[in-house]
Amino acid sequence: MEIIFNLKILLQRLLLAIFYSIGLFSPILHAQETIDLISLYQEALRNDSLLSSARFQNEAAQELVIQGKSLFLPSIIMNASFDNQNKERKFLTPSLPSNDLLSGKKTNYKTYDYGVTIKQPLFDYSAYAEYKKILTQTSLSDKQLINTQQDLIFRISKSYFETLLAKDQVDLFQYQRAAIQEQLSKAEAQFEVGLISVTDINEAKTKKALIEAQQISAVQKFKIKKREIQIITGKLPGKLTPLNPVITFTEINNLADEWISMSQENNIKLQIKKDEIKIAESEIDSRRSGHYPTINAIASRSRNWDKGGYPYGATKNEGMRSYSDSIGVEISIPIFSGGMTSSRIREAVLLKSKLEEDIKYLRKEIELQVRDYYLSLQTNFSEISAYQQAMQAATLQLESTQLGFQEGLRNSVEVLDAQQILFNAKLNVLESRYNYIMNFINLKLSVGMLSIADLDEINQYLMAN
Repeated sequence: MEIIFNLKILLQRLLLAIFYSIGLFSPILHAQETIDLISLYQEALRNDSLLSSARFQNEAAQELVIQGKSLFLPSIIMNASFDNQNKERKFLTPSLPSNDLLSGKKTNYKTYDYGVTIKQPLFDYSAYAEYKKILTQTSLSDKQLINTQQDLIFRISKSYFETLLAKDQVDLFQYQRAAIQEQLSKAEAQFEVGLISVTDINEAKTKKALIEAQQISAVQKFKIKKREIQIITGKLPGKLTPLNPVITFTEINNLADEWISMSQENNIKLQIKKDEIKIAESEIDSRRSGHYPTINAIASRSRNWDKGGYPYGATKNEGMRSYSDSIGVEISIPIFSGGMTSSRIREAVLLKSKLEEDIKYLRKEIELQVRDYYLSLQTNFSEISAYQQAMQAATLQLESTQLGFQEGLRNSVEVLDAQQILFNAKLNVLESRYNYIMNFINLKLSVGMLSIADLDEINQYLMAN
């Protein structure tokens, strides 16, 4: 009985090993379905709506430069009109001299006129301040686009590794369920020969039911994570390339203060806030220009004629024509606007002060984030080694507990507990590796140096087909 029981266990382990090896290493089955991080990022570049929105916003901001230059160029306005005059008048005096112009009561004639006005700004400080603001706005838009691109790298990486972790959790529950089933088979075999009580069998069945419930939840989470990738890339991903289990990470050598110093210069959100302060300064200049005069050169030409000649009572005429040409300089000097200009200046100064306080807080927040991610990265690096040692110890503990169970020195509950410790250790190893990668990405993002080169580096950690 003992020999048959051991052969049964060996056969189960062999089948599990074969299926596991085929699932992980068969290029024939999975080569066409596997997608790595770089490929997924390329899909996101083509389909992410947030990035497309930022690109359109950036292109629209470039048009502001043309609009700003137009403030210094001449403007030409042309107007024309046509009127059909139909007039009638009534005399209140009893008698007037006999004269067509004075005695006529009705007239009907047409009038035409057109004119062209050219205006060239000579001095307009508000236009200069507005143009400076526009240049800063385009710079701000460029930085916002870079921020969106970095955010896309972060979002696709986060979704990628969260999906991998969800898939690993599904696999771990599956392997744990198989291990519990194996232990249940052992317990039933020993129960049949009277070596253990029914309590061991019931414990294994209960544990198996709990794992099955947790596996259902894990599968649901895995499906949701794949849908998150679909939102970014536009389609459900195939099989994601997993982390190489034998890859080793390199501990960062830079000090935390060095990372903080780089973040104060390169963080995109900080640079955006600096541009917002520059825009506020230009807005103050623009509002102060409400006290300054404006000078424009103006040239105009107008023509007017009518077909009715004298306005009343004329029976025969050739109409009237008038001509006007002018050129000169127009000066407009603001005197008083009810305090509006001064109030708007004070408002702009206060808004700039608000932005200056915002940037002070943002600097402190970025420093805290950099320290957090830096320390977390160091902690993850140490955790990976510690959890791997714990997993090795848990493996040895499980083997010794299983051996003790076979010899009647341990019960089924102790074996199940040892299995749980081992699977928890495996999950801790997986989570620490994913956390290391994500904290590395978070650190580069908070510093403002996250780029496609970082994705290339991380992609090397994945298992090759």
